[in-house]
Amino acid sequence: MSLANADQRQHDKINLHQLVRRLEKTVATDDWAADDVARPAWVKTRGTLQKLKYARRLLRNVELYEDDAYVCAMSRYEMLRETLDRLEKVVLEVDQRVAPKAVPLEPILPTLPIPVSRPVEPAAASPAPQSPGDSAPITSDESLASVSAQDLLLSSSDTEPIRPAPVPSSSSTLLPPTLPKFADQSAAPALQNSAALHEELSAQLAHMAAQLKRNTLHFSAALEDDKSVLGGTQEKLERNYEVMSKERVRLRDHRAKSWGTTWIVMLSLIVAAVGFLLTFFVIRLT
Repeated sequence: MSLANADQRQHDKINLHQLVRRLEKTVATDDWAADDVARPAWVKTRGTLQKLKYARRLLRNVELYEDDAYVCAMSRYEMLRETLDRLEKVVLEVDQRVAPKAVPLEPILPTLPIPVSRPVEPAAASPAPQSPGDSAPITSDESLASVSAQDLLLSSSDTEPIRPAPVPSSSSTLLPPTLPKFADQSAAPALQNSAALHEELSAQLAHMAAQLKRNTLHFSAALEDDKSVLGGTQEKLERNYEVMSKERVRLRDHRAKSWGTTWIVMLSLIVAAVGFLLTFFVIRLT
């Protein structure tokens, strides 16, 4: 178990015991029968039930991380559960007693007025058009008497083909013969606005092109300056490299020469010391 879980478990355990003691005190001392205007009794019972629910959740969290070896802890948690059950039973009984009774609402349908149905008047039938033959009915005998033999023969004009009457086109009947003048008047401001917008866009594009050209020239000049600075720096670095290479060779030669001189001096000192010792011993012995 991590440190955070252990701290949370310890906090839950402390909160559980404090909450159970507070609930026992509330249930024992609170006057459930007294109904306050600011806080009715059923509001108190509902709040207490929510606290009991929270206490049960704390108890479950504590039992979940509790070690099985602690039998006394399990018995203590069982006692807490029994206490919560007892308190919940008492609060539920009080809540059922003081809970406000639901008042049935009056139905709205009986209060609505009954709609009055109005008789539908039939549409007046339009008179049927009378044909020319119906205006003056003629009997069959009179018609036969009036028709002569000359009328039964076809004349020269009757032999010519009958041309059909021209059918008017739908476009000619739907559209007026000439377009209204206000169409031209409304199109003129639209064209002017379009031309003005086109000119404004052209001016903006020209301004943007000029700005881009100036930016390009500025960047080109800045790149040229940077290139010249980089060229000068490269020349300095190359000169420094040549000088350092020459100094390195000179120092290497000087080091070799100095080491040779140092060894010669050391050997000279050693030879002089040995010669001095030999001379001393020869003088002492002789």
